Amino acid sequence: MKTKPTPMNVCSHIFCCLLFLLMSFYATAQCPTITDPNPPPICDASGYTFNDLNALATDNGNGIVWYDVASGGTPFNVNELVSEGTYYADDNSGTCGVRASITIDFQVDPSGENLDRIYCSNESATIQTYIDDVLLGSIPSGGAVEVYNDFDLTDQANPTDAIPIGASNYYIVFVDNGGCKSQIEIGQVGVFSAPTDPTPASPQEFCSDSNPLVGNLDPGTTSTNFLWYSSLDGSGDPIPPALALTEPLVDGNTYYVQIDDIFCVSNPVAVTVNIDTPVEAGSSANLEYCNDNLPGADFDLFDELGGTPDNTGTWTGPLATSNGFRGTVNISSLTTAGTYTFTYTVASTGACPDAVATVSIEVYETLSSGTPSAANPASYCESGLPTDLDLFSLLDSEDPGGQWTQGTLSTDPVVTSPFDLTGFTSGTYNFTYTQNLLPNPCPEESTTVQVVVLADPDAGNAVNQTFCENDLATNSPFNLFDALDGSQDNNSGTWTDAANATVSNPIDITGFTVAGSPYLFTYTIDNGTCSDSEQISITIEDAPESGTPVATFPEFCEGTAPASFDLFDLLNGEDQTGTWYVGTDNTGATTPNPIDLSSLTPGTYDYTFDVDAIGSCDDPLVTVQITINPLPNTGTPSPATFCENDLAANSPLDLFGQLAGEDSGGTWTDDDTSGALSGSNLDLTALTIGSFNFTYTITDVNGCTNSSTVTITVEDAPESGTPVATFPEFCEGTAPASFDLFDLLNGEDQTGTWYVGTDNTGATTPNPIDLSSLTPGTYDYTFDVDAIGSCDDPLVTVQITINPLPNTGTPSPATFCENDLAANSPLDLFGQLAGEDSGGTWADDDTSGALSGSNVDLTALAIGSYNFTYSITDSNGCTNSSTVTITVEDAPESGTANTPVEFCISEITTAQTYNLFDLLTDEDQTGTWNDDDATGALSGNLVTIDGLASGTYDFTYDVDAIGSCDDVNVTVSIIINDTPAPTASATQEFCDSATIGDLSATGTTIQWYDDATGGTALDGTTALVDGEDYYATQTDGTTNCESSTRTQVDVTIYQSPDAGNPNTTAIVACNDNNNIDLFTGLDGTEDTGGTWQDDDATGALTGNIFDASGLAPGTYDFTYLVSANAPCVDDSTTITVTIEEPQNAGTDATLDICSTDTVTDLFSLLGGADAGGSWSPALASGTGDFDPTTDTSGTYTYTITNACGTVSSDVVVTVIEAPNAGANASLAACAGDGTTDLFTLLGVDAQTGGTWSPALTSGTGVFDPSMDTAGTYTYTVTAIAPCSPDATADVTVTIDDSLPVVVLDPNPTFCLADAPTVADLSDSIRATGTVNWYEDAALTMPLSDTDNIVDGEDYYATQTNSTGCESSVAVQIDVTVNDAATPTLDDFNEDYCINDGPTLNTLSQNIVEYDAALDNIVWYDVPIGGVPIPDTSALGNTTYYAALVDQTTGCESSVRLEVTPDITACGKISLPDGFSPNGDGMNDTYDIDNLDILYPNFELEIYNRNGNIVYKGNASTPRFDGTSNQGRVVVKGDLPVGVYFYIFRFNNGVDAPEQGRLYLSR
Repeated sequence: MKTKPTPMNVCSHIFCCLLFLLMSFYATAQCPTITDPNPPPICDASGYTFNDLNALATDNGNGIVWYDVASGGTPFNVNELVSEGTYYADDNSGTCGVRASITIDFQVDPSGENLDRIYCSNESATIQTYIDDVLLGSIPSGGAVEVYNDFDLTDQANPTDAIPIGASNYYIVFVDNGGCKSQIEIGQVGVFSAPTDPTPASPQEFCSDSNPLVGNLDPGTTSTNFLWYSSLDGSGDPIPPALALTEPLVDGNTYYVQIDDIFCVSNPVAVTVNIDTPVEAGSSANLEYCNDNLPGADFDLFDELGGTPDNTGTWTGPLATSNGFRGTVNISSLTTAGTYTFTYTVASTGACPDAVATVSIEVYETLSSGTPSAANPASYCESGLPTDLDLFSLLDSEDPGGQWTQGTLSTDPVVTSPFDLTGFTSGTYNFTYTQNLLPNPCPEESTTVQVVVLADPDAGNAVNQTFCENDLATNSPFNLFDALDGSQDNNSGTWTDAANATVSNPIDITGFTVAGSPYLFTYTIDNGTCSDSEQISITIEDAPESGTPVATFPEFCEGTAPASFDLFDLLNGEDQTGTWYVGTDNTGATTPNPIDLSSLTPGTYDYTFDVDAIGSCDDPLVTVQITINPLPNTGTPSPATFCENDLAANSPLDLFGQLAGEDSGGTWTDDDTSGALSGSNLDLTALTIGSFNFTYTITDVNGCTNSSTVTITVEDAPESGTPVATFPEFCEGTAPASFDLFDLLNGEDQTGTWYVGTDNTGATTPNPIDLSSLTPGTYDYTFDVDAIGSCDDPLVTVQITINPLPNTGTPSPATFCENDLAANSPLDLFGQLAGEDSGGTWADDDTSGALSGSNVDLTALAIGSYNFTYSITDSNGCTNSSTVTITVEDAPESGTANTPVEFCISEITTAQTYNLFDLLTDEDQTGTWNDDDATGALSGNLVTIDGLASGTYDFTYDVDAIGSCDDVNVTVSIIINDTPAPTASATQEFCDSATIGDLSATGTTIQWYDDATGGTALDGTTALVDGEDYYATQTDGTTNCESSTRTQVDVTIYQSPDAGNPNTTAIVACNDNNNIDLFTGLDGTEDTGGTWQDDDATGALTGNIFDASGLAPGTYDFTYLVSANAPCVDDSTTITVTIEEPQNAGTDATLDICSTDTVTDLFSLLGGADAGGSWSPALASGTGDFDPTTDTSGTYTYTITNACGTVSSDVVVTVIEAPNAGANASLAACAGDGTTDLFTLLGVDAQTGGTWSPALTSGTGVFDPSMDTAGTYTYTVTAIAPCSPDATADVTVTIDDSLPVVVLDPNPTFCLADAPTVADLSDSIRATGTVNWYEDAALTMPLSDTDNIVDGEDYYATQTNSTGCESSVAVQIDVTVNDAATPTLDDFNEDYCINDGPTLNTLSQNIVEYDAALDNIVWYDVPIGGVPIPDTSALGNTTYYAALVDQTTGCESSVRLEVTPDITACGKISLPDGFSPNGDGMNDTYDIDNLDILYPNFELEIYNRNGNIVYKGNASTPRFDGTSNQGRVVVKGDLPVGVYFYIFRFNNGVDAPEQGRLYLSR
């Protein structure tokens, strides 16, 4: 700010200075003065405003206005709170040269602290809690604090008031010890809802084998935001960090779950975890026996289990067992085949499941493979080989479920029954059925059967015939042998038709039809054993069909005939490939089809169809006819218009008077369903304001219909309205300041004038009208509606009544001490009123429950203030009330003693203390505690319980008085308990292992520890350690206290002997081995010092050495026994030794075999070899079966190995390749196809070097459809000995062609802007197949439907028929593609202002080529495609694209003009100087049209007169609507009416920020 020049600088002579002094004296005389610029500190500053500050200054006639600066600045509002500091007084003009100053000091300074606080609902915070937590430190020494619910300090909060959930504002005043008060400070207190405490089960049990984690705990809540902790602090809160969900659980530990909702948490809830150890039932076992070789002796099932099963289980199964867990059983009775399962169950306790293992005994039946049946061997012809031969039909008495193999051994390739014989050549084939295969332990048994395949006769090969539909007579009768190739054995066979009826050759084919094709005939030849058949076909092809005219030709009414009519709809059975001519023959002009009938005048028209020939076949011309009938005349209509109040005078109206020249006989219709029409007469009185259409329609004898419509318009007339049934009455002072008099009328037009009185001669009054200042009485108002044209309506008068209020008297308050309530109760509230009317009622405003009639039971009131309101409602419904305030002040509270607290000495921690206040309820904690038993453990309110002996201890509390109020002393007690140690044997012994649960002690609720003091109690499943000391406690069932001293027990554990386990590799030896060490049959875990037992009494065992010399092959059992020391039992393990004898691999052999021969078992060639060996190299069968189709020539070695050594023999195999001509095939060739090598059709197996018959033109197997004829071609490959016979294969060839495409339009035109493609050419042709398009006449450059077409280019089309053949003749289409030029701008720099409402038409006017009459510019919002935008559309801040329309071709520009208009050329804006946010829809926000477009980066700040920012906004925030969007403000909701100041920042890099003032009015 610049300093103003002083008068000394301005005045140049004495006169000027005197004039200035005179003016200054006059101005100063009006300015306020301050007598004491440093007044004493203000004692009561609560709610002190600048209006109160006016009392310290003198108003000299022009008012007092306060500032916080000596000059300039913003004046304070009179209702604004005053803070400590220096202020300056000016008058209302703000022109005082020197402002008088005053320094304000408060006796009680502001706290200078943040008084906000957040609580959670489970903290049960009260006003006292808030005082203690936030305000206590700011209370002046010896002073107090007052907390109010309202800014006016009329509603003081009670300390016991609960702070409600949500956000609350409290108004705080600090009071010193002299009663002086601070200025109001505001504290915001938020109470958030705490989550509900979880309710998990406790304890929770788990099994150790599930490896339980923290995440497996049940939190007892559906919330997902919970956490687990391992411990709590002294305040009962969880000690972080929270446990990970993957943290393993610990047996006996306690875990705490708490729900965390960010702001608030639930109370932690404890869960104790118990983890149980699972029992062990061992691993399951399987035993197998043949039903004729079951063991006769008992054995123990327990010994069959694997692993280390517990010996506490029980056995269940199909047979009873004995010896408890040993499960001794005899299974010799289980002779029925099946699986018998014995289950061993070890019961568990706690969370772990029972342990279960099984011993399954599989008993197999000795099954029979049967004997060959009478049907063996089975014989079949090659052509009749079954696909599902039941091999079991060749057996008798066999058991089901065995295995079939192709060959004579069970090791040959496995097959299934039924068996598919197709593909087998002539010969004899063996199939073997075997029972008792492994793993069945019973002896294997096999039976072999045979199948004989016989050779077939030859019925020749078909040469299928085709005839034209109109050539049948010429080719009849037909010799069926002409349909065979002559390769049949003879012509002595039998011909049958498709119904298997015998026919006589030759046959009559004149009755054959296209629909019946093909006709099938079969030639069958029989050689006495087998037969052969060959089927031939005769196909009748179509001839063209002109069709038959329909029975009735169509007739159309003039103007209704279709623009596209298909003339083929007038024919039946026609081929739609031909040409239509105008007239009755084919000499006239051709016409396209479909045909356009829409422009035909009335008359009869003939059209003739000439069908296209199929080959040499044609059909006669056929003519159809179409008739066009004229329309009836419904006249020329004229409209009529009537005023709303002229309807009766002109009704009814004959609508024929509104027509001219019409035919008679028509009918009128009420188009708008007005209900006013009757015949041709119209009841105008039934019409409302608006336009109504009525249509006259005639339908003539030809069914042709025409109509004319008459429009009737009814115009509006004014309406004064009708008064409401009941006029309103208001109580004095409650009538509205804005009342709409139209609310007292119904059906009125609200354009007119209101008058005071019963006519329009009195004064006018505005509407809405202000009724708030009216005194009691009745008031009349008259409405005169404005005329519409010459129409008017009578005056209408309404009435309003104001009723007086009843008198409820003047109230006076009353105050009582908390302990004086009984003496002053009940209190008659009428004693606190003066001058009231009778007949009212009292209300308990605070729902204290103490009010009865006019009496208040003071003893029912707690500390605080209570309002009771006396209300009267008179006969007019007017209500008035007065409120009496009763205040109850505080008295001290000693509290109520709780049940004595008890402690166990074993649970007391070092230096543990107890807060005696926890033994009181509702006490004031301002008093003194007394140690009644002189324990010396009391300090303040804390008792140190560590060191107290068993017993009961008393402590007495004396509360401090409040003024003269006191309370009685109260005594509380603490009880210390202990329990003696249990008794137990000092030394306890066990075998192998034991757990804590196995220890023994006498007492109640025994717990064991591994320390004499401290530590954690051991789980019952904890394993005992040999030589370790353990300590026992007991817990008293009454006090629940654990003994503080413990009983010691010493533990000794002995180990059981181990005889080891059988080695995973059993002993297998030859019967010439005399030194077999049985220890190699064990796994090495056995104890030494045991003895071996010869279970099978071989007599060959010496110590651990077994001599197998000369023993028969078989298995021998030996048991290793290790004796135990008491109390443990002996242990033993049995092993099995297998003894084998030397093997025989047979003698060498040779095999010559054809590649098509069946499988040969090489093993059968060795002569007497032992089974069980292997072949090298391996054969494809995986056995000794040699398959010439998969195995190769070479030497195959058979090797057999056992414990006695390895022997082998060789078989030399030579495979001769059989001839293969491939498979029969067919070729459907098209006339236009290239050459095809028929050899490629025979399949990949066909051998080269064969011959073709008949010979092809190429001299090879290459077929050329342009030179070779259709027919059957045979390929022969000669066999080489020893293989036979020769191999042949046939290829049947047919040749087809497709008709050419029909051209509808040889010269089509397109628009380049439409991006025409090849697919668009389909409208220029008619096809019966799939169309193929090419770019060249040679048809070497094919096109796809999506390829763009080019202007002036020639295109060629063929079509492919249903057989896949493409027409050999192509048609030509010549294309024209039109385009329009891209439009150009006239002025590239033209810009616009959005506030002027520019449209797309505005842009069009800047285009050089634009012609308004032709409307030849089209606008889009995309450069390609899209939908046209109306040129009336308002311009936006975006890019547009213009296309020019060629008036000749109708085509648009393919390349559009891109235009991005500048719509911000509006010049610098002027901000308005005010607005009125009163909800009337006008100027409700402070805004400028399109501000966010003109200045997208603008910022607007608005300040009140105190310089406080009340609004800050930009393009993305709501506009200023008279409410603040900034932080905390004293005034909530609507801002007050008055002057505000703004700063507007354009942020456009050009304009500097502007500031100014605006006026907010409502």
